[in-house]
Amino acid sequence: MLVIVAISIWITLPKQHDRTLQGTYYQLGNEEGIKEVTIHIDGEIRRNVFQGMTFEGILDIEDEEIPVPKGERNVTIKFDDDNRGVIVYAGFRNGEPYTQSYGSIFANDDFSKITILKESWDSEKGYMITAPAKDYSEAINISNELMKKFIKEPL
Repeated sequence: MLVIVAISIWITLPKQHDRTLQGTYYQLGNEEGIKEVTIHIDGEIRRNVFQGMTFEGILDIEDEEIPVPKGERNVTIKFDDDNRGVIVYAGFRNGEPYTQSYGSIFANDDFSKITILKESWDSEKGYMITAPAKDYSEAINISNELMKKFIKEPL
């Protein structure tokens, strides 16, 4: 019984992550329009024995226009059983509350691999950010790995 309690405590203890990943920004189905992107992750990952993980902190995507002031980019992302979370920023603008959705994120347990789906799956509107990845093929492989529980067929 003591071992089970100790393992439960170990699993649920928050773990701090501060890392920078090099990745790619690309459009699904378009191997030509790739650009390099740097993602800085600074936050805490908490696990629940029965509900998956929660990330609380900052995901900063270099050179990415996010209509949220820099000081309000702290985000809480709850991941479901498919390893999918939704990036939604919340704050106040001119005294009024707002929310700003950025997209869906899939990540492995320690956030050393991530893929972000911006907006939609539509090949004309949908863009993805995947790290660490140097090219389109590597980005698609990582995305398929992280999203295997979510998508029925590989990208």
